[in-house]
This record gives sequence, C-alpha cells and structure tokens, in this order.
Amino acid sequence: MAIICGIDLEGINQSLELDGVNLSTDRVIEIGAALWDFDLETPVKVLSELIDEPDHLPITEFVSDLTGITDDMLEQWGAKKDQIKNTLLSLKNMMEKADYMMAHNGDQYDKPMIGAMFNRFGIPMPDLLWIDSIRDIEFPRKIKVRALSQLEHAHGFVNPFPHRALSDVFSMLKIASHYNLDRMVELAKSPLITIQAKLPTPNWKDPIQMKQFNAEKHKVSRAKFKWNPNNKTWTKIVHQIRLDEGKISFDFEWALK
Repeated sequence: MAIICGIDLEGINQSLELDGVNLSTDRVIEIGAALWDFDLETPVKVLSELIDEPDHLPITEFVSDLTGITDDMLEQWGAKKDQIKNTLLSLKNMMEKADYMMAHNGDQYDKPMIGAMFNRFGIPMPDLLWIDSIRDIEFPRKIKVRALSQLEHAHGFVNPFPHRALSDVFSMLKIASHYNLDRMVELAKSPLITIQAKLPTPNWKDPIQMKQFNAEKHKVSRAKFKWNPNNKTWTKIVHQIRLDEGKISFDFEWALK
C-alpha cells in the first residue's frame, strides 16, 4: 500500500511571475492536503484551512478573482497564530503517515513556501521525497500543456472549484492515479540536467538561410525548449534517467549544457 500526501497552496506573492518565490514577503493564504491511498485511488484523510498570517500582503484583485479568496474571508475564517501552528502540526502528522509528497509545480512553489512556513513557526518539516506532477509524470505525447485545468480536461473531468487548494489537490491526485507510481518515484529521484539546442546563426540577409533557421527554431520551440534572452540560448531541463534510457531525442541538433 502506497500513501501519497498531496498538497496545494494558495498564496499571496510579491512578484511571482517575474521573480519567482520571495520567502521573506510571500505568504500562504490557504493549505489543502490529502492522504491518498494509491492502490484504492481514494483519499483517506484531508486537511483544508484558510491562513491569516498578520504580515501577509494585501490580497490583490487578480488573486481574489482567481481564487475567490478575499481579505475579509481571511479575517473571518482564516486560522491565526496558534491555530496556524496547530494546522501545521496536523499537516506534519499527515506527512509522517505518507510515503511520498506530491504537488503540482511543487519544487518551484509549494515546497519552498510550506517549508518557510514550518520554519516561521519553529516546526521541523518531515523529510520526504517530493513528486512533481508537472515534471515527474510521463504524460502521453498528445498532452502538450501541463496546466492543471488542461490536464483535468485531458483526463475527462472538470474541477468544480479551480484554484482552491483542496479541490486542486484532489484533481492532481485523480490525474496521477492514471499513471505508474514506481515510475514517478524513479523520475522524482533522478537528477535534472539541462540540454541546449544547437541553432547555427544564419546570414540574416539570406532568405534561404532564414527560412531554414526559422523552421529549425519552430521545431525547437515545439519541443518545449525555452529561450533565454540573456545568453541567447534555447534550453530544456530533463531527467538524467530518461537520457540514460535513450528516451531523449529530437529532430534537430542538441547537446548537454
């Protein structure tokens, strides 16, 4: 029997889109977590709590429109002070019953945000392997987009409360239940490496070379390589294990960075 602790956080962030997580200013405003029996494909324990830390940034109109959470809701319903500590202790207890953690984009958001929250309240966070449901699930090639709403549609259901923490957790775990857990664990344990597409610089005045260059660039973009304007390179992060297995291949030149 394998138990997953799925977690999702809604937060108020200073400049998430541009700068990523800022742990000195960004705060969690909702925690959703569920212990999921992977064999039975069902939740066995859940946690859902609005969080009202006194130093959180004001909730923006964008966040309120996205989540439905407002400052008034946090004031009325949000856990405060010792209530937050008790919520974290309950979450810690759930994590200690799990074999693995799972979050959607967890390495970039949920893991650092909840880790900082545990630290603020002086509670050690259990050390578990985190599976990222964006990165560590081998979706079919036809599924191009990893946004949770698109994955829900691709797997035949609709999330009735998108961008609410517990509802998103259930959606993530329902999606993950379609795939092999052992493989997810292998991928989560694998080091990540960066590969770089090799696009020769064309003669910008030569229309033939430009046509060939744009065709290659289109292939690279479709393969989900990201353009880095600072060093003018196309790169992609992949699992070392998939490279070792010979599962990384593209119809253009590339190399380890």
